[in-house]
Amino acid sequence: MEIKKIKNPSCSCDFAHGVTIKTESGRLLGATCDPEEAERIIRKYFKSEFFPEPVHVFFGGEIGKNGTWGYTFSIV
Repeated sequence: MEIKKIKNPSCSCDFAHGVTIKTESGRLLGATCDPEEAERIIRKYFKSEFFPEPVHVFFGGEIGKNGTWGYTFSIV
């Protein structure tokens, strides 16, 4: 399985303030401050879904808000 990663060049992508991980349709997969845990969440989703959607990682943001888009991951 090959995962394609697209980065938003205007995002600092600093995990210190936390990230929210969601599918393209808005399904929440998790939230974390640890880049390794974020990677595990994303890989687990792609391995367990029959038809996985692209996954977006948002940095920072208020409670209930997405924050700044940092990365999009999809299966190639």
